[in-house]
Amino acid sequence: MLSGIHQFLFYLHVACGSVGLVVFWLPMLSKKGSPFHKTFGKVFSYGMFAVAISGIVMSVMVLIDPAAIRAPDPELNEQAIQQFSERARQTSAFLLMLSLLVFTNVKHSLLVLKAKQDRRILKNFNHIASISLLLLIGLSIGYFGFTSGNTLFIVFSILCIISSGNLFFYVFKKNIKKREWLIEHLGNIIGAGIGAYTAFFAFGGRRFLAEIFTGQLQVVPWILPGVVGGIAITYLSKKYRNQYRVV
Repeated sequence: MLSGIHQFLFYLHVACGSVGLVVFWLPMLSKKGSPFHKTFGKVFSYGMFAVAISGIVMSVMVLIDPAAIRAPDPELNEQAIQQFSERARQTSAFLLMLSLLVFTNVKHSLLVLKAKQDRRILKNFNHIASISLLLLIGLSIGYFGFTSGNTLFIVFSILCIISSGNLFFYVFKKNIKKREWLIEHLGNIIGAGIGAYTAFFAFGGRRFLAEIFTGQLQVVPWILPGVVGGIAITYLSKKYRNQYRVV
Protein backbone atom coordinates (compact mmCIF):
# COMPACT_ATOMS: atom_id res chain seq x y z
CA MET A 1 0.00 0.00 0.00
CA LEU A 2 2.68 2.52 1.05
CA SER A 3 4.95 1.62 -1.84
CA GLY A 4 2.00 2.14 -4.21
CA ILE A 5 1.36 5.62 -2.82
CA HIS A 6 5.05 6.41 -3.10
CA GLN A 7 5.09 5.21 -6.71
CA PHE A 8 2.08 7.38 -7.61
CA LEU A 9 3.71 10.42 -6.01
CA PHE A 10 6.91 9.63 -7.88
CA TYR A 11 5.13 9.67 -11.26
CA LEU A 12 3.37 12.92 -10.31
CA HIS A 13 6.71 14.37 -9.19
CA VAL A 14 8.43 13.46 -12.45
CA ALA A 15 5.56 14.68 -14.65
CA CYS A 16 5.21 18.06 -12.95
CA GLY A 17 8.97 18.45 -12.70
CA SER A 18 9.46 17.77 -16.41
CA VAL A 19 6.88 20.41 -17.32
CA GLY A 20 8.37 22.85 -14.84
CA LEU A 21 11.92 22.48 -16.17
CA VAL A 22 10.71 23.54 -19.62
CA VAL A 23 8.16 26.17 -18.57
CA PHE A 24 10.70 27.84 -16.26
CA TRP A 25 12.33 29.57 -19.22
CA LEU A 26 9.14 31.01 -20.72
CA PRO A 27 8.38 33.67 -18.08
CA MET A 28 12.11 34.25 -17.59
CA LEU A 29 12.59 35.23 -21.24
CA SER A 30 9.27 37.05 -21.72
CA LYS A 31 8.38 40.66 -20.98
CA LYS A 32 7.90 41.09 -17.25
CA GLY A 33 4.28 41.78 -16.30
CA SER A 34 2.87 40.68 -19.67
CA PRO A 35 -0.09 38.23 -19.81
CA PHE A 36 2.28 35.60 -21.24
CA HIS A 37 4.69 36.11 -18.36
CA LYS A 38 1.94 35.91 -15.75
CA THR A 39 0.28 32.83 -17.26
CA PHE A 40 3.39 30.71 -17.55
CA GLY A 41 4.73 32.08 -14.29
CA LYS A 42 1.65 30.60 -12.60
CA VAL A 43 2.09 27.31 -14.48
CA PHE A 44 5.69 27.07 -13.28
CA SER A 45 4.84 28.08 -9.71
CA TYR A 46 1.97 25.62 -9.30
CA GLY A 47 4.02 22.89 -10.96
CA MET A 48 6.86 23.51 -8.53
CA PHE A 49 4.45 23.39 -5.60
CA ALA A 50 3.35 19.94 -6.81
CA VAL A 51 6.97 18.87 -7.22
CA ALA A 52 7.99 20.18 -3.81
CA ILE A 53 5.03 18.77 -1.87
CA SER A 54 5.28 15.35 -3.52
CA GLY A 55 9.04 15.38 -2.87
CA ILE A 56 8.49 16.25 0.79
CA VAL A 57 5.91 13.49 1.27
CA MET A 58 8.04 10.86 -0.51
CA SER A 59 11.10 11.84 1.51
CA VAL A 60 9.26 11.60 4.82
CA MET A 61 7.83 8.20 3.87
CA VAL A 62 11.31 6.84 3.14
CA LEU A 63 12.78 8.41 6.28
CA ILE A 64 10.12 6.66 8.38
CA ASP A 65 10.34 3.21 6.77
CA PRO A 66 12.83 2.91 3.89
CA ALA A 67 12.63 -0.88 3.70
CA ALA A 68 8.85 -0.84 3.21
CA ILE A 69 8.96 1.89 0.56
CA ARG A 70 12.05 0.90 -1.41
CA ALA A 71 11.58 -2.89 -0.92
CA PRO A 72 15.18 -4.18 -0.81
CA ASP A 73 16.08 -7.71 -1.88
CA PRO A 74 14.32 -10.04 0.62
CA GLU A 75 17.36 -12.31 0.61
CA LEU A 76 19.56 -9.64 2.17
CA ASN A 77 20.65 -10.25 5.74
CA GLU A 78 19.77 -7.88 8.58
CA GLN A 79 23.03 -5.95 8.38
CA ALA A 80 22.67 -5.41 4.63
CA ILE A 81 19.10 -4.20 5.09
CA GLN A 82 20.29 -1.73 7.73
CA GLN A 83 22.95 -0.42 5.38
CA PHE A 84 20.38 -0.16 2.58
CA SER A 85 18.01 1.75 4.89
CA GLU A 86 20.74 4.14 5.99
CA ARG A 87 21.68 5.02 2.42
CA ALA A 88 18.02 5.47 1.49
CA ARG A 89 17.48 7.81 4.46
CA GLN A 90 20.51 9.90 3.52
CA THR A 91 19.30 10.31 -0.05
CA SER A 92 15.79 11.14 1.11
CA ALA A 93 17.05 13.71 3.61
CA PHE A 94 18.89 15.46 0.77
CA LEU A 95 15.76 15.35 -1.43
CA LEU A 96 13.69 16.70 1.47
CA MET A 97 16.07 19.63 1.79
CA LEU A 98 15.87 20.43 -1.94
CA SER A 99 12.07 20.08 -1.89
CA LEU A 100 11.80 22.49 1.03
CA LEU A 101 14.12 24.91 -0.77
CA VAL A 102 11.88 24.89 -3.86
CA PHE A 103 8.66 25.14 -1.83
CA THR A 104 9.86 28.00 0.34
CA ASN A 105 11.36 30.00 -2.52
CA VAL A 106 8.26 29.68 -4.72
CA LYS A 107 5.97 30.56 -1.82
CA HIS A 108 8.08 33.58 -0.91
CA SER A 109 8.30 34.76 -4.52
CA LEU A 110 4.49 34.73 -4.83
CA LEU A 111 3.92 36.36 -1.45
CA VAL A 112 6.24 39.29 -2.21
CA LEU A 113 4.27 39.98 -5.41
CA LYS A 114 1.08 40.08 -3.37
CA ALA A 115 2.58 42.07 -0.50
CA LYS A 116 4.62 44.58 -2.51
CA GLN A 117 5.63 47.29 -0.01
CA ASP A 118 3.41 45.94 2.80
CA ARG A 119 5.23 42.90 4.21
CA ARG A 120 2.74 41.96 6.93
CA ILE A 121 1.55 38.87 5.07
CA LEU A 122 5.16 37.66 4.88
CA LYS A 123 5.20 37.46 8.66
CA ASN A 124 2.38 34.92 8.98
CA PHE A 125 3.11 31.79 10.98
CA ASN A 126 3.06 29.36 8.04
CA HIS A 127 5.63 31.28 6.04
CA ILE A 128 7.95 31.86 9.00
CA ALA A 129 7.62 28.17 9.91
CA SER A 130 8.60 27.02 6.39
CA ILE A 131 11.66 29.29 6.38
CA SER A 132 12.63 28.06 9.86
CA LEU A 133 12.25 24.44 8.77
CA LEU A 134 14.47 25.07 5.75
CA LEU A 135 17.10 26.57 8.06
CA LEU A 136 16.91 23.64 10.49
CA ILE A 137 17.22 20.94 7.86
CA GLY A 138 20.04 22.90 6.19
CA LEU A 139 21.91 22.94 9.49
CA SER A 140 21.20 19.23 10.06
CA ILE A 141 22.36 18.18 6.60
CA GLY A 142 25.40 20.44 6.96
CA TYR A 143 26.34 18.81 10.24
CA PHE A 144 26.00 15.36 8.70
CA GLY A 145 28.04 16.50 5.71
CA PHE A 146 30.90 17.72 7.89
CA THR A 147 30.92 14.61 10.10
CA SER A 148 30.73 12.20 7.16
CA GLY A 149 32.94 14.16 4.75
CA ASN A 150 30.15 14.49 2.16
CA THR A 151 31.08 17.61 0.20
CA LEU A 152 27.81 17.82 -1.74
CA PHE A 153 25.77 17.76 1.45
CA ILE A 154 27.93 20.58 2.82
CA VAL A 155 27.61 22.71 -0.33
CA PHE A 156 23.84 22.43 -0.61
CA SER A 157 23.28 22.83 3.11
CA ILE A 158 25.17 26.13 2.92
CA LEU A 159 22.94 27.14 -0.02
CA CYS A 160 19.82 26.42 2.06
CA ILE A 161 21.17 28.20 5.14
CA ILE A 162 22.04 31.30 3.09
CA SER A 163 18.67 31.18 1.33
CA SER A 164 16.72 30.98 4.60
CA GLY A 165 18.87 33.77 6.07
CA ASN A 166 18.12 36.00 3.07
CA LEU A 167 14.40 35.31 3.39
CA PHE A 168 14.38 36.19 7.08
CA PHE A 169 16.38 39.34 6.36
CA TYR A 170 13.89 40.53 3.71
CA VAL A 171 10.88 39.77 5.89
CA PHE A 172 12.14 41.50 9.01
CA LYS A 173 14.46 44.27 7.85
CA LYS A 174 13.26 47.73 8.83
CA ASN A 175 12.61 49.18 5.38
CA ILE A 176 12.59 48.08 1.76
CA LYS A 177 13.19 50.28 -1.22
CA LYS A 178 10.51 51.10 -3.75
CA ARG A 179 9.98 48.12 -6.10
CA GLU A 180 12.56 46.07 -4.24
CA TRP A 181 9.93 43.34 -4.12
CA LEU A 182 10.42 42.86 -7.87
CA ILE A 183 14.07 41.95 -7.30
CA GLU A 184 13.12 39.70 -4.40
CA HIS A 185 10.56 37.88 -6.55
CA LEU A 186 13.07 37.38 -9.35
CA GLY A 187 15.83 36.05 -7.12
CA ASN A 188 13.61 33.54 -5.36
CA ILE A 189 11.90 32.19 -8.47
CA ILE A 190 15.35 31.58 -9.97
CA GLY A 191 16.30 29.97 -6.66
CA ALA A 192 13.38 27.58 -7.08
CA GLY A 193 14.62 26.79 -10.57
CA ILE A 194 18.10 26.06 -9.17
CA GLY A 195 16.59 23.57 -6.73
CA ALA A 196 14.47 21.93 -9.43
CA TYR A 197 17.35 21.53 -11.88
CA THR A 198 19.67 20.30 -9.15
CA ALA A 199 17.14 17.63 -8.15
CA PHE A 200 16.79 16.61 -11.78
CA PHE A 201 20.53 16.31 -12.35
CA ALA A 202 21.10 14.59 -9.01
CA PHE A 203 18.30 12.05 -9.34
CA GLY A 204 16.35 11.98 -12.62
CA GLY A 205 19.26 12.54 -15.01
CA ARG A 206 21.98 10.88 -12.94
CA ARG A 207 22.39 7.75 -15.09
CA PHE A 208 22.47 9.64 -18.36
CA LEU A 209 24.85 12.32 -17.11
CA ALA A 210 27.12 9.73 -15.46
CA GLU A 211 28.09 8.59 -18.96
CA ILE A 212 29.14 12.13 -19.88
CA PHE A 213 30.70 13.34 -16.65
CA THR A 214 32.98 10.64 -15.29
CA GLY A 215 35.44 10.53 -12.43
CA GLN A 216 35.82 13.81 -10.56
CA LEU A 217 33.65 15.55 -13.17
CA GLN A 218 30.58 13.78 -11.73
CA VAL A 219 30.19 16.73 -9.38
CA VAL A 220 29.62 19.13 -12.33
CA PRO A 221 25.87 18.40 -12.87
CA TRP A 222 25.28 18.91 -9.15
CA ILE A 223 26.84 22.36 -8.89
CA LEU A 224 26.16 23.65 -12.43
CA PRO A 225 22.55 24.82 -11.75
CA GLY A 226 23.73 26.75 -8.70
CA VAL A 227 26.58 28.42 -10.60
CA VAL A 228 24.42 29.33 -13.62
CA GLY A 229 21.53 30.40 -11.41
CA GLY A 230 23.80 32.51 -9.21
CA ILE A 231 25.18 34.32 -12.24
CA ALA A 232 21.65 34.86 -13.59
CA ILE A 233 20.43 36.26 -10.26
CA THR A 234 23.39 38.65 -10.06
CA TYR A 235 23.02 39.84 -13.67
CA LEU A 236 19.24 40.22 -13.68
CA SER A 237 19.12 41.80 -10.23
CA LYS A 238 21.60 44.45 -11.36
CA LYS A 239 19.67 44.95 -14.60
CA TYR A 240 16.30 45.47 -12.95
CA ARG A 241 17.72 47.48 -10.07
CA ASN A 242 18.99 49.95 -12.66
CA GLN A 243 15.83 49.74 -14.77
CA TYR A 244 13.47 50.34 -11.85
CA ARG A 245 15.93 52.53 -9.95
CA VAL A 246 16.05 50.26 -6.93
CA VAL A 247 19.16 51.76 -5.36
